[in-house]
Parts: sequence; structure tokens; C-alpha cells
Amino acid sequence: MKITKTFLPLGLTLAVAVSVALSAMIWTNPAQYERNRQRSSNTTTTELSARPQKDVYLPTQVVYTNANGNQELLNNRKVSLTTEIREALSKWELGRVRTVNVSSKAAYMKFLQTKSSVLLSYAAPINVKMYNTVFGSQLNRTATKFSRILVPLTDTGDIYLLNDQDHRVYRVTVHKSHTQALKQILQENLFRINVKLDWLNQTVMPYVTSQVTVPSYSYLVNQQSTDYFTTRLLNSGESTNVSAKKNKDSTTYSDGASRQMTVYNKRGTALFEDYSAMQASLSFSQALTAGYSAVKSIGLPMENLRYYGYDTGKSTVTYRSFVEGFPIFNQSDYGAARIQMLSQGVRRYNFSLYSLQVPVPTDKKSATLPGTQQVIDQLTAAGYSQKKISTLQLGYQWKTSTSSDKVVNLTPTWYVYYAGSWKTYTQMLKTQA
Repeated sequence: MKITKTFLPLGLTLAVAVSVALSAMIWTNPAQYERNRQRSSNTTTTELSARPQKDVYLPTQVVYTNANGNQELLNNRKVSLTTEIREALSKWELGRVRTVNVSSKAAYMKFLQTKSSVLLSYAAPINVKMYNTVFGSQLNRTATKFSRILVPLTDTGDIYLLNDQDHRVYRVTVHKSHTQALKQILQENLFRINVKLDWLNQTVMPYVTSQVTVPSYSYLVNQQSTDYFTTRLLNSGESTNVSAKKNKDSTTYSDGASRQMTVYNKRGTALFEDYSAMQASLSFSQALTAGYSAVKSIGLPMENLRYYGYDTGKSTVTYRSFVEGFPIFNQSDYGAARIQMLSQGVRRYNFSLYSLQVPVPTDKKSATLPGTQQVIDQLTAAGYSQKKISTLQLGYQWKTSTSSDKVVNLTPTWYVYYAGSWKTYTQMLKTQA
């Protein structure tokens, strides 16, 4: 009892002293405490949000052509349709890749209109090497580029890889197929839009043949803190002093050496620049892989992220978020992320600070949109040149809710790639040419 009476006050005194010392450390150096806390939380976030490369480089569009030649744009609102098809095709045993002689655009179109087939399309070309990564294959001619995968459902002796840009067709020998699993997927309760594949200038696209009704959605959004991105991109696990310089509409963070990040708060975007890259130029395959690695290093949520474009002249890979099978266009000016790898060894990452979290109930009604040809006719009647329309895409317009800045409304509309930039057809009609 005497020992207890003697040591109890001493123990309490030591506990208070330790508590005061720890509090003083946090008060005098809050940045260090915040950085350690941020690093701890970032680990979990990255593990949850990272997706394998084979998911980010999945096709973005599925068109089914039945035995009568009628075509439908397909989507599954419950699960990823392209993921299901990928899992089915990954069990096929494939052989060599050979070139097919195609004499004209009309001959090329006949492949795209093959009866009893499914056509998987990319928004921009990939190559056979990336196909091998996505579908778990070991095809030859890994540098060969294409943007579509044609899978006949009756004659399963071959599948085809097609490239709209040069009207090239490549035949892939099928040694062993499993068409029943693929047919089962296509018979599920899918969202179907009647379409007809046809040319628009130099691009093949699915013309929606009549009015289409597409649901609207609302999502909770998350804005990652600036500390999260500076820790990942500027500290990189090292003890680096990061300086900050505030301007009127932005704040620039720098490691004092070769890396800096500018955050544009009103736009909710950031630009990261790295001047220390060792490799000056990248091949196409290297650019696709480097783009994925960059997005992963940024720490962007990748659950709904898809490859959407590659600009050869600017060595730029673009990624967009997708909802219910359709892309979001104005999450920022470029989508979710744009990765640029310049020949001088400079890397530039443009990305959005915002990401979708979970859907929430909405009072927004589904939107009924005109068919593709009707949109083109309205635009040309308003004075726009059809020759400058590269393609049209059903997509979602990102709008912050008027009731809460934590909620974003996704409204379906037609997006038109006109004279080098994406615009909604309603915006174009309001301004007119």
C-alpha cells in the first residue's frame, strides 16, 4: 500500500509530462504531424482506388449485330459489360495475327456489319501488346495498332482486329472458342439502343437511329486535399521541403528542384510538372503503360476510369470517368486526367481534384435525345460544317448541384467533337456558327 501511495503521484506526473511534451511537438510542428497523418491515410486510399492496367484499358463500347443485320449499342447497368465479355474471351485460345487485304471503305464496313457478331470498340487505338495485357493472350505482331475487336458468334474460326484510321483488318486464328458463355452475356437484361454503324467523314460511328431516353444520375463527390497530392507527387516518401506560392486564382507548390504542382481551386483541377524524367521519348506501347503508371502515382480513384485518347503529335494519353457505360466529358476540360510526355523529358499531368463516390437519389428525369442524324442536321442547319464534325458521342455532362456542392448531377446529352474540341450540341445550337 505504501509503494502504491508513493508511485501513484509519480506515475501521474510522468503521464502529464509526456502528454504536454507530445502536445507541444504538434503545436510547434503541425506540418510534420499532418504530413505523417496524411501518409498514413493515403496508403489505404491508394490500395482501395487502384485498378489493374487491364481494367483501365478495356474497350468502351459494345455493338451487337443479330442474324438479320440489325445492330444495337449494349450496356449493362448492374455490372461492367466489357469486363464480363473480357472474362469470356480470355478463355479462348488464339493463334497468329495476319493481315487481310481490304480494297475500300465499303469493304471495310462489311466487316463491321457482320451478322451474328459482337463488336468491341475503343475510343482511340491500342496495340496488340495492350490486347495481350487486357485479355491475357499471347498474340504476335505486338506493335500492330487497332481500335475494334470483331467477334463472329457463328463462324468461330477467326476473330478480327480493325483500325478505322487506315481501314486495316487483321485476322486472328481461333484454336478454341467458348461462344456459349458470350451468347449468354448478350442475352442478359441489357440496356439496348438501336444503332447503325456508318461513316462520318473519316470515322466510323454508331448512328442512333431514333430518339433515345437515357437516365440522369446524381453522385456524391469527393475533393481530395492538396496535401494528399503534394505528398504523393512532390514528397514521394522523401523528407522534402515543399514551398507554396499563392496567386489570384491558383497556388503553386514546388519541391525547389524539378517538380511543381499548380492547383486551380475554382476549376477544381491541378497541373503537375516534372522536369527530371530520364527518358526523353517513348514508343506507343511505353506511352500507354507510362500513362497508366502516372495516373496510379497521382492517386486518382480508378474504379470508373477508362483510356479515351492518344495524341501522337503531343504524346498525350487521355482518360475519362465512365458512368453506366457512357463517358463524362466536362469533369474538367480534358476529362479525368491527361498525361503528357514531351520529347525533352518533361512530364505534365493535368487532372481533376474531384471524383465520384456513390450515387444518391435524384429528382432529375431521364433525358430524351434526338437520333444522331437529326443532331447532325440541326447543326448543319445552324451553319456548322459537317466536314469539321469528327464524331458524336452520347455522354454525361457534369454539373454541380445547386442544393449542395457535395453533389454533382450527371445529365445525358450529345457531345460533338467539332474543330478539335468537345462541345454539347445544345451549346453549339445556342451560339450558332
